[in-house]
Amino acid sequence: MKIISRRKRIILGVLLGASIPLLIFFLSTRYILYTAPTPYFPSQYQPKQSIFPVQSIDTMKYSRDMSGQVLDNPVAFDAMIDKQMVLIKDAGATHVAIDTPYDAKFIPVLTRWVNSARRHGLSVWFRGNFSGWEGWFDYSSIERAEHERLLSLFIRNNPTLFVNGDVFTPCPECENGGAGDPRQTGDSDGYNGFLVEEYKISNREFAKIGKSVKVYTSMNGDIARDIITPDTARDLGGSILIDHYVGSVSRFSSDVASISRKQNAQVGLGEFGAPIPDLNGNMTPPQQASLVSSLLNVLYDQSNHVPLVNYWDLSGGSTALLNDDGTPRPAYYAVRNYFRAPSVYGSITDSLGEPLDGVKISVASTSYSTITDSSFYQIFFPTSNRTIIITKEGYSPLSIPFSKDFTLPIKYNISLQPTSPTKWYELKKFYYDFVMSLR
Repeated sequence: MKIISRRKRIILGVLLGASIPLLIFFLSTRYILYTAPTPYFPSQYQPKQSIFPVQSIDTMKYSRDMSGQVLDNPVAFDAMIDKQMVLIKDAGATHVAIDTPYDAKFIPVLTRWVNSARRHGLSVWFRGNFSGWEGWFDYSSIERAEHERLLSLFIRNNPTLFVNGDVFTPCPECENGGAGDPRQTGDSDGYNGFLVEEYKISNREFAKIGKSVKVYTSMNGDIARDIITPDTARDLGGSILIDHYVGSVSRFSSDVASISRKQNAQVGLGEFGAPIPDLNGNMTPPQQASLVSSLLNVLYDQSNHVPLVNYWDLSGGSTALLNDDGTPRPAYYAVRNYFRAPSVYGSITDSLGEPLDGVKISVASTSYSTITDSSFYQIFFPTSNRTIIITKEGYSPLSIPFSKDFTLPIKYNISLQPTSPTKWYELKKFYYDFVMSLR
């Protein structure tokens, strides 16, 4: 047996004696910061106020179709406009979609709608167009070059219409007018180029008037799938909007997901609603509410990739959220449940307060789930299912129920316990507990 000299034993003893205080100091300064029940919270993350960044309800049946009547007797319509804004705001919308034409003749009408939206705390999604594009109100038809010229002038000459946070669509469903539908004309390149040019013009003019207005381009779902190219989607800011009505919830879900994959872009809903009798048949009010809830649930499931939703329409037609007498239908409350859904948010750490990435949080009895981003999570509850399931490989799963009565965001930090702690983890835990006992 090799005998260690007395001199070496003394040196080893000194080194060991010095290392223990250093280890205690390292661990204590590292872990004393993390104490339950307020573990690490990533300061760069702030909870969202709603499921979708832009939640809108459309007013086309009144803001566009009745523009002539409003122009003839504007004061008589003010109470009706205000009533619609109250209902849209109460539904939890962040924006109201206003479809009044952009022609100089109709600017006074558009201004009344916009001013009412501002008074009721709503941002505006401008979804009008120039009447000549589709031949509204007996206007003469215009072509692409004229549309581009008018678009530039409209933004430049009406800076007071816009405020930061508004949304602007230069030419909703452009395929319905002007040079025609590229599926029939074969002019896919011209159509793609026109959308990109109008996007650039809009952004350039908003920059000139000093307004931070987000520009989004909307089109029929088939156009988004078959005509738009990934390069166009990229040049449109990486997001495109589809105005989409289909016969089934499953088709709606697959279309949103497949278009997003094909175009490598976020896909929002410039228009959606139900029922369309030719697609869905005639429905009772409860049946309408059920279908609308199912469509919203699809968007909720894909909400990480859906930047905007716009329900079409508030009043008038088969998809209306209001009865003819202006009272809400059950579908109105279906929209409200999603637009005003409460949420729970916070951070997820291990038992030492170390932030955990890649944790899956799902809502029980639903298909919705999300993954932590730098330990941050947020879950919305549009339905009565308010139990979350937290899972991560190597950690014990948790099931946490929340009250069905809360309506405001709740901060709730979560700590997970490892199922098979490593020796290093146990050592850290030992010193962590030791430091905590000294406090």
